[in-house]
Amino acid sequence: MSDSVDKAKDVVHAVEHPVETAKALEHEAEEGKRARTPLIVISGITLCLLVIFGIRLAIALTLYFVYGGK
Repeated sequence: MSDSVDKAKDVVHAVEHPVETAKALEHEAEEGKRARTPLIVISGITLCLLVIFGIRLAIALTLYFVYGGK
């Protein structure tokens, strides 16, 4: 029971302090000693690619509708 309470407290702390959580994850990924390191790196790459895709999609749709949309 206390294990689930500790996990819940960790999640609440991570949500309350996202910058600290990001720095901790970055430090953990740099060390590379834990099993979840590949997941952290893959998640970071995925987020970057999603941002790039979103920007390109916004530009493409803007150009499409500005120039007629036919």
